Amino acid sequence: MKKKTRNILLIIISILVALFFYGSHNFGNDRQSFREIVSLTGVGDVSTAFIKMEERKSFSNPIVNIIYQRWKKKMDARFISKEEVFVNTSGNDIINDISNIYREYWRVELLKPKLENRTDSTLYNNIADYILSKKLTNLSKDRLLKNIKDDSVLKEIIEKEGFKVEFKFRNGFQEIFIWNKESTKKYEVILPKDTVKTTVVFIEGYHINGYDEFATFGDSQVGGWAIKESATLYCNKGTYDLNSETFEVSYLKHESLHFTDLNNYPNISSSDLEYRSKVIELMYCTEGTIYDRISEFVSVANKADRENSHPYANYILIQNLSKLIFNSDFNSDINQWKKVSVDKINKAASSLYESSENLLRKDNSLNEII
Repeated sequence: MKKKTRNILLIIISILVALFFYGSHNFGNDRQSFREIVSLTGVGDVSTAFIKMEERKSFSNPIVNIIYQRWKKKMDARFISKEEVFVNTSGNDIINDISNIYREYWRVELLKPKLENRTDSTLYNNIADYILSKKLTNLSKDRLLKNIKDDSVLKEIIEKEGFKVEFKFRNGFQEIFIWNKESTKKYEVILPKDTVKTTVVFIEGYHINGYDEFATFGDSQVGGWAIKESATLYCNKGTYDLNSETFEVSYLKHESLHFTDLNNYPNISSSDLEYRSKVIELMYCTEGTIYDRISEFVSVANKADRENSHPYANYILIQNLSKLIFNSDFNSDINQWKKVSVDKINKAASSLYESSENLLRKDNSLNEII
């Protein structure tokens, strides 16, 4: 080996070694802080995320900081300068156009911090104008505008193009999910009270996938949903290893409890549904996943708005567990949680499940238990 080549290799190795040791500096804390900012976008609070980004110019850990700076540029291009050109994957002009109308709506509404300030009137006016301009309905404009908010006309149009669609309303945002490839499989899911037989529909390729996927560039997205009437679960297949505990517990058990709860307790609120399903997760999680789940619950916990079901449920769950395990109100220190045995967390979660179950047994018409 030539001396010059050997010197270059030594320099490269020295740089890599230096990056390794320097990269370990403050990695855990910086990574957690970055995750907390991203999690704000996942629950629709993009405006606060931008405030946090303004306060936090950079991170001391070079690896986290490189990722953070790239993410900030993407956020700016999507929401501030609006330079981003949306990428569509359906190969269908109508589906692409409808998807872009929703993305433009999210781009505006996600910057509104208060739930009461969010509106869907522009979205539905734009959808109606598009349907009429493309002559996709025989309805008059007045008739269409009267029916546009029930999504039935748009659903018919999308399905006519050969695509599946689901509409939802979460955290003050109208949502649309469009796909055209799916498969099914039957499962038996063991829950504390019974064993549930369910059919899982695996969605294998979204063309648009809800506001949180849009807000986080795919970092956060809907894992699935339950249809109680048919005991059917819809699963975002790309987010799971189907042989993993995450799928078995955080998806199958979590979602299966949703439709048993919806059948048994028809008035229960979304926050209470999420609380009970997250409790179920911590009853069954093992060492391989439990501390990561607690970390996620802590980082996306917020008691400010009960209608924001996931953050609210996360907060109450961690608060209640903290009281049982630490005798404190809300412990957000992940290092302290990692010192608690899995068995102790499992048992504490079981206690919370039984407490909620006792309340619902006494009155199955309850709307709130937390």
